[in-house]
Amino acid sequence: MVIHLQRGYTLLQMKVPTREQFVVELIDHVKVKFPLVKIVPGDEEFTLKINGQTASLENLYRIVALRPEERLHHIDRWVVELLRAGEGVPDAVSTYEELRERILPMILPGDSNLYKGVVTSQLVEGLMIGYALDRDRTISYISQERFSEWDVSIEDLHDLAIENLVKRSDSLAAHASADDDGKVNLILFQTMDGYDASRILLPTLHDRLREYLGSPFGAAIPNRDILLCFRDDKETVGRLRDQVKQDYQQMPHQVTDQLLLVTPDGLAVHE
Repeated sequence: MVIHLQRGYTLLQMKVPTREQFVVELIDHVKVKFPLVKIVPGDEEFTLKINGQTASLENLYRIVALRPEERLHHIDRWVVELLRAGEGVPDAVSTYEELRERILPMILPGDSNLYKGVVTSQLVEGLMIGYALDRDRTISYISQERFSEWDVSIEDLHDLAIENLVKRSDSLAAHASADDDGKVNLILFQTMDGYDASRILLPTLHDRLREYLGSPFGAAIPNRDILLCFRDDKETVGRLRDQVKQDYQQMPHQVTDQLLLVTPDGLAVHE
């Protein structure tokens, strides 16, 4: 694990369009850019139906709000990825053995209705681990119905997902923040591959970082594309707590605003 020192942790500020304006603009743009696509408001709040497939707008809305000047690019990419996911017929008929190298873990909020029917296991209070199939540019969650066809235990599925995550994290760079005395107090993982938050599950994370951050040390995963590890001291925790909450409220693919503790025995909720 390569660590590059970098001072500070800066959050992007969000310019928030109204949700009503966002939905109207999105529908109008899709009808012009993708005339063969059927798009109508969804049955659930802040959703649309794209060719009959219900899609939440929350993550796209947050991405566009962070980068409004690129909104049409992000809308186009979102639509294309939805259409590709809907055409994922080979995955639908593939066997467990054919898919096993692409199965990875995802940290999910335990109180979200978005993941009903997804195969999960408990992580800590308020968080669960979902299991997903990694595609070139999209991630699809493994349903309980699909899982039941594989005749595989949840323990074996979990072990395989962690094994694949370890392989994917083999050569992993991180950025570190140090105080005026050169003492590292924060290490940031942000590869933007969709699995940064999941790397809190890496079996060697504690042993790799304790020489820099002490043991136990704190961790935060406000969204799926960031893992913050930091010293568990009053000053550092106090400085980061509000920033993590703000990040959770503003960024797409939110996971949790609660702080966690990485110990030799595993993860725990930070008191």
